[in-house]
Amino acid sequence: MNKKALHPAVVLVADRTLSAAYKTLFEGIFATMQTTKTPEAAMRYFVAPPVGTDSQGRSLTVPLGLRRVEAALRAHTPLGPEEVACTTPEQLGELLGPWTKVVCVSSSDPLGYGMSNTTTTSFWSGELYTRRWMRRMLEQIGRAKRKYGFKVVGGGGGAWQWRQYEDRTARECLDVVFEGYFEEHGPGMVTDLIAGRDTPEHIVEQGTAVDRIRPILGASLLGAVELSRGCGRGCRFCPMADKKMSHIPVDLICADLETNVAHGIRSVVSGSEDFFRYGAEGIRPNFEALRQLLLEMRKVNGLSFMQIDHANISSVAQLTREQLREIRELLTWKNRCDYLWVNMGVESASGRLVAANCRGKISPFDADSWADQVREAAEKMTRAGFYSVFSLVLGLPGETPDDVAATLKLVKDLEKQRAVIFPVFYEPFSDEEIRQGLGFRVEKMRADHLELYRRCYEINFREVPKLFWDNQRAGGVSWTKRAMMRVLGKTEVRAWRKKFVQIAGQIAARETVLNRRVRHVG
Repeated sequence: MNKKALHPAVVLVADRTLSAAYKTLFEGIFATMQTTKTPEAAMRYFVAPPVGTDSQGRSLTVPLGLRRVEAALRAHTPLGPEEVACTTPEQLGELLGPWTKVVCVSSSDPLGYGMSNTTTTSFWSGELYTRRWMRRMLEQIGRAKRKYGFKVVGGGGGAWQWRQYEDRTARECLDVVFEGYFEEHGPGMVTDLIAGRDTPEHIVEQGTAVDRIRPILGASLLGAVELSRGCGRGCRFCPMADKKMSHIPVDLICADLETNVAHGIRSVVSGSEDFFRYGAEGIRPNFEALRQLLLEMRKVNGLSFMQIDHANISSVAQLTREQLREIRELLTWKNRCDYLWVNMGVESASGRLVAANCRGKISPFDADSWADQVREAAEKMTRAGFYSVFSLVLGLPGETPDDVAATLKLVKDLEKQRAVIFPVFYEPFSDEEIRQGLGFRVEKMRADHLELYRRCYEINFREVPKLFWDNQRAGGVSWTKRAMMRVLGKTEVRAWRKKFVQIAGQIAARETVLNRRVRHVG
């Protein structure tokens, strides 16, 4: 017997790249960087396979941000369980109707201006699927909005893009753009929209609202659980730059883990801007607090594997080798993982440049010692059994050829450790920098930039397949899919190498023209 139709007043939905059945974090990262050069059928059913729904159209797994919104609405408004529903883009049409009052839409990169993705689109033709699928969904929501008269809120990690970049579809569909964490003022905003009261068109939430967080009510995408919110190290390209880090209580973290396990999620992902700073009051790690958290997490029955997203090099530098080894041991769960990776931002070998663009990233150390800190962190992480995933930012404001040369030298040293290195292009975050056109693109690359970029990717071509295979195995991905992804990866490698040759030719041609102009002026 079918359950009765669901008529929720509030519908929560994420873009299609975040509504997929990924097993590992690397799969999700790979999917959100794809452009339409990847055939849509392959993207929709293999790279980002659809997530399941129940008989009423509720999504079985939902991005953690929307799970937080759902929990906040249930806790801080009179809305009941039948009045708030998380769904998928495919099921959206079934849940919208005259009963709908508010639709909340979430995306991490709705217009494709995230730094990793602007790098991708600089190299490759086609449109990012994060942008294409979001536009299609907003068009669908817009048609239903005109018919039924509900309000639409745009949020998520990429909400800043709707504020800073003109987009006709978003302008015609969205009534409110909400940036930041939802719990403090979001429930009141939704209540006002339901009641027909006026709300600001743009809301920026400055705090982390940790004291108002409630446990999630269903499984989160990739089993993601928050450990901390905010960062406060001041990187000019990050929305967490000025938000002081606040930590989620251990019992709430474990409650979220138990909810995921109860819904069949065994592999999980930690959410924090700096994993190693959990429980710290300032920038000095609190090893005992992190240790106690990991001990409590291990008590949750049924967990097999946890992936770590971000950490800070300065935090690694403040932990001893013995402490790092103990942390690694506490992260050894049911499924063996030989490539337990941690993403850390190097940005540049130049401490001067990093300090100028990321105010507190190097603290409490000296800017002059930054490159040595990075080398030491890589060596410590390798010996402790971690696998470092470093990121660089090309085109930071103030970058010089000497900075690029120093970074290439550092990359050659990091190659000796267990590490991969992903260079991304600088993408401005502030209105003023956008107006000044400070973003970096292939068209601005010099030969030294390309040499650095290519050296990083030759390391990645060799190491990423092993990392990807190991993580997928630990995450429970079938051997068949792992093998197919490896074949796809080899195709990608050939395409990247061919692209590097093309770009080298373009750079040489630009430099020839420039030299002619200089000789002509002279």
